[in-house]
Amino acid sequence: MVAKPETSQKFVVTIFQILALVCRVYPLASVGSLCITILQGLVPLANALILKMLFDWLSLRLTDPVSVTPEMLYVLLIAQALITVTAALLTAVNTYLQSELGRRLELQIQRDVYTKINDLSGLAPFENPQIYDTIRLAEQGALSSAQETLPALTRLLENLVALISFIGTLISFHFLLAGLIILSVIPRLFIDLRLVQQQLQMVFAYSLDERRKLFYSSMLAGAPSAKEIRLFDLGDFFLEKLCVTTRRIHTAERHLNQRELRWEALLGLCSSLLASVAFGWVALAGLNGQLTMGDIALYVNVVGSTQGALQGAVAGVSGLFESVLFYSSFQALQQLSSILPAPKNPRATLPLQQGIEFRNVSFRYHDDLPWILRDINLTIPVGQCIALVGVNGAGKTTLVKLLTRMYDPTEGQILWDGIDIRQFEVMELRARMGAIFQDFMRYDLTVRENIGLGDLTRIHDQNYIQQVAQQAHIDDMIAALPKGYETEVSRMFAEEGEGFDLSGGQWQKVATARMFMRNANILILDEPTSALDAEAEYETHMQFRALLAGRTGLLIAHRFNTVRMAHLIAVLDNGQITEYGTHETLMERNGIYARLYRLQASGYEHGNASAICSEGAGSSLSVLSSQHKRLT
Repeated sequence: MVAKPETSQKFVVTIFQILALVCRVYPLASVGSLCITILQGLVPLANALILKMLFDWLSLRLTDPVSVTPEMLYVLLIAQALITVTAALLTAVNTYLQSELGRRLELQIQRDVYTKINDLSGLAPFENPQIYDTIRLAEQGALSSAQETLPALTRLLENLVALISFIGTLISFHFLLAGLIILSVIPRLFIDLRLVQQQLQMVFAYSLDERRKLFYSSMLAGAPSAKEIRLFDLGDFFLEKLCVTTRRIHTAERHLNQRELRWEALLGLCSSLLASVAFGWVALAGLNGQLTMGDIALYVNVVGSTQGALQGAVAGVSGLFESVLFYSSFQALQQLSSILPAPKNPRATLPLQQGIEFRNVSFRYHDDLPWILRDINLTIPVGQCIALVGVNGAGKTTLVKLLTRMYDPTEGQILWDGIDIRQFEVMELRARMGAIFQDFMRYDLTVRENIGLGDLTRIHDQNYIQQVAQQAHIDDMIAALPKGYETEVSRMFAEEGEGFDLSGGQWQKVATARMFMRNANILILDEPTSALDAEAEYETHMQFRALLAGRTGLLIAHRFNTVRMAHLIAVLDNGQITEYGTHETLMERNGIYARLYRLQASGYEHGNASAICSEGAGSSLSVLSSQHKRLT
């Protein structure tokens, strides 16, 4: 549904809010544009009056040449030229002011929108389609509404000034004549406002289809999907989906345009009939000698200008109405509260001394959805590494989201040295953590920046970044790049011939270095070797062993030779921890872990790796789980 002002009072309040933003960004342009607008609104009437005087003087000169001298005509022509030149200069100055205002507004709106988005500290707003639509429409609508409000208001003001002057002139002819001209345009105001509202309703209603269009087009033209699209011959499939979605949007637009066409035809007919009646009255008055040639010329000029001014005023009101509706998305974004409540009296996040404890933790994304985690009790002692294993969908990633406080538990607590992590400032808590996620980011920046993003306070410290790269065993590889640490690892933004892309394993080492930038109390490794070949995996194992020595860590892995480096292992099954202990203890227990471990080991021993794991992709516990179920 389209957010719309509930009352005319709210409409006016919103207009003033937008104008306050515009004036705050560039006061000179705001005041200057309004003053220029008032002057521009008087220009048409001044031209019409000069034209009237010219026709009257010319008619008088034909009958009495002495009464009107050439000098008098020259004065009129010079006045008309001055008005024309002044109007052109005012238009040029106003155009510049509006352009500069647009640039400053764009910068301010971007700052306001993305500052608010950055303040949303959890993941929930970005995984909720309705809130995502609000964010997207706020990005688009806030800028367009702020940029369009002042022009719409000045257009309205300019046309109102002209309209008042023209109507006063028409009333001097005949009161009924002025009423007919006004009556010919007023219905357009209500119709245009209704059509604008319907247009915006369509924008909101088809926002999901617009996202689908972007997705399908990215599948067809994006580099990440290019290999599979061609391997599986999916081009026509996604092209058809793109065309179907586009046709659906076009059908809605066509129906709206057809309604606009019908109303435009009807309103145009009514307006023309009323204008013709008024013109007939003036023509008869002229034949009867009640009006001079100048009066008739003035009338013809004023009638056309009055209709244009009325239509311009209607367009200005419609523009303001559209701005208010779009600005409502920006207001809705600003009113969003963080899903993660901030503590009233936050406690300092001190270095980890004892450990982290999950105490009776349960979680689900919504009250109507199933539980992802149920009654989790898990302790991560300080200085030790806990490995978390389980089939895909068991809840491992969700547990990491809770630990990093991307979400809060639905039930239970997560304790940092016995203190509920909800009592800490979110960013202070996260500053104590380092992580490599399976879907880590590959930033289209330089190598130095990709590593330095792990600690922005040291992103320009070349020596420290190089030390970190040496820890991640990637310094030699970086040195061999065309520009070393300043090489753009991007095909998108680098200069022609300078872009350089990394392999999956190299990117993962860069992500590892990024994690090393932060002197974290706990390290979270989510599938740290999934993109590595056998040699790189062995090197990474040795590196992680050295890294985790004496440090607290949470390791999520599918490869059991990676899992074995942990001090303790927890098995997550159907959202619950079913086994917990050392590798030896779990093997003696002969439960799920032992069976899955033997299945994976047998794959290596008997050359059955094609069913169990593949080099560079990691072994899949979901495959092992299905084999386990058949065995049991």
